[in-house]
Amino acid sequence: MKILSKKLLVATVAVSLVLPASFSFSQVASAATPVKGGNLTILRGDLESSLTPSIPPDNAGIWVVEEIFDTLLLPARDAKSLKPSLATSWSASKDGLTWTFKLRSGVKFSDGTPMTSKDVKFSLEENSDPAGNWGFINSSISKIGTPDPLTVTVTTKTPYSPLPAVMAIFANSIVPFNYGGKTKEAFGDNPIGTGPFKLATWTKGQLIKIVRNPYYWEAGKPYLDSVTFKLVPDANTRANQVQGGQAQVNEFPSYSSVKTLKSVKGVKVTAFDSSAVHYLIFNNTKAPLSDVHVRKALAYLVDKKAIIAAVTFGIGTAAGAYMSPTSWAHNVSIKGLPYNVAKAKAELALSTQPKGFTATINVTSGSADDNSKAQILQSEAAKIGITLKINQLDPSAWTEARNNKSYDIMFGYCTTDIIDPDEIIRFAGIIDGGGSSLWSYYDNKTSAKLANDAVLVDNQAKRKVIYDKIQLAFDADQPMVPLFYAPNLYSYSTKVQDFQPFVTGNYNLRNVWLTK
Repeated sequence: MKILSKKLLVATVAVSLVLPASFSFSQVASAATPVKGGNLTILRGDLESSLTPSIPPDNAGIWVVEEIFDTLLLPARDAKSLKPSLATSWSASKDGLTWTFKLRSGVKFSDGTPMTSKDVKFSLEENSDPAGNWGFINSSISKIGTPDPLTVTVTTKTPYSPLPAVMAIFANSIVPFNYGGKTKEAFGDNPIGTGPFKLATWTKGQLIKIVRNPYYWEAGKPYLDSVTFKLVPDANTRANQVQGGQAQVNEFPSYSSVKTLKSVKGVKVTAFDSSAVHYLIFNNTKAPLSDVHVRKALAYLVDKKAIIAAVTFGIGTAAGAYMSPTSWAHNVSIKGLPYNVAKAKAELALSTQPKGFTATINVTSGSADDNSKAQILQSEAAKIGITLKINQLDPSAWTEARNNKSYDIMFGYCTTDIIDPDEIIRFAGIIDGGGSSLWSYYDNKTSAKLANDAVLVDNQAKRKVIYDKIQLAFDADQPMVPLFYAPNLYSYSTKVQDFQPFVTGNYNLRNVWLTK
C-alpha cells in the first residue's frame, strides 16, 4: 500500500477560465517593503453566521474565522499542496493509520496563554461531533493522542488519504482547551485564537472588527492594525464607498460595475484564481421541484453562455460537473444539460405539472447579478408555461429562508476550503456533508455511500473513478444547475498591497499592508 509522505501529493486538472482581455489574474506580490499600520475595511454583501470554527457553513463567517484562528496545516495559495502552520512537520505510520504532527514551539493564544497539544486534541474532538456542521470531515478519526505538549497523533479507522488536507480546514482551527473555561456559546461571542488577528468588535449583521494579535507567532506579522468586515448588501453602495475611500476592498463587486471601476483612479479590479462554482439551486424537498422532470425542464431553460455574456460580461466558463475544474476530481466528460426549449417542454410533459406551475426565486435585494440571472430565467420559463416570481430579500431573511427550507429556487456558489475533493463532494452533493447539499437538500443515498467508500481508497486514480460516478448521478438528478466556473472578483484601493486570496478562498490578511 502506498503511504503518503510529508506532503499530500495532488494531481492537477488544467482549467482555462474565459476572461476579457483587460482582466488580469492574481496580482504579483509587491516588491516594496511592507509598511506596518493602517486600518483595512472590507465591504461584503453576505452575512456571517458564526465565529466558532466548527460552526459556520458560509464563506462570510469562514473567511473571518481564518484570520482569528490557525490550523495545523495551511493550503498553498494555488491549492496544489500543503504548508506548515501550527504544525511544522507531519508524517504517516507505515500502516497509514497514524499521523504524527510536530507543533510549533512558542505559540500563544491572543490572550497570552501558551498553546499545547492539549488544545489541539480538544479542538479536533470538538469538530468531530457527528451532529455538528463539519463533523463529517473528521469522521475517519478514531483517536487523538498527545505524547508530549508539542506532539499530536491522529489515528484513523482505516487508511485515510485526505487526513493532512483535513487538518488545514478552518473547522479544525485550534481553540483553547475547554474553550478557556467558557461555554461554547460564550466563546463564540468573544473567540480567542492563535491567528494574526483577534476580535475587537462584533455587531452581528453589521460589522466585525479584528485587530492585530500581539502574540502572533509569525515575527513582524500582521502588518495591519485592524481589519473591519462590513455588511453592505447593495452592490452600488459598496462600489461607491471604495471609490470614495471609505473602504479599501469590495468583496465581489457586481460584474456590471467592472468596466466603470477599472477606469476609476486609485481603484484596481482583479479576477483571482478560484475554485468557485456558481449554481441555480432548487429546493429538492418542495413540490413541484422535488420532481426530477421539473428540475430538468428548468435546467434545459438555462442558457449558460447567455448568462455569462449578459450577466458576467464574459467572465468564466459554462459549467458541467458540480466539482470545480481546479480539482483533480472534476469530471470533464460532464457538460450539463444544454439550453433547449423543446426538451424543456418534453420534460415538463413528463412531470407532475405538465401544464406549468408558479414558483419563486429568492434573491438578495442588493445583488444586481442575481437579479439579472433571475430575470433571464424568468423570461425563459414563461415560454413553457412556468411562472417565476422574483422575491427580493435582505441578506438575513434570505439566509433564514435558505436554512429553513422555505424557498423554491435561489442562486448560490461554493468554494473549496482544502486541497482534497472529499470536502466539496460532500458539502455540495451529499445531504449530511455539512451544507445539506448546498441547501438544495438533495439526498442520494447511493452517492453518500460512494463518498464514504472513496476516502478509504489510498489511490488517486481509483478515488477519481468513484467521484466521477457521484458527479454523473448528480448530473442525472439535476438537484441544482451548475451555471459557471469563475474566478473571484475583487475591487480594491491601489493602496492595498499583497492582497491575494487563495484558490481555496483564504484571505491570509497577515501579509496585506497599506501604502501611506
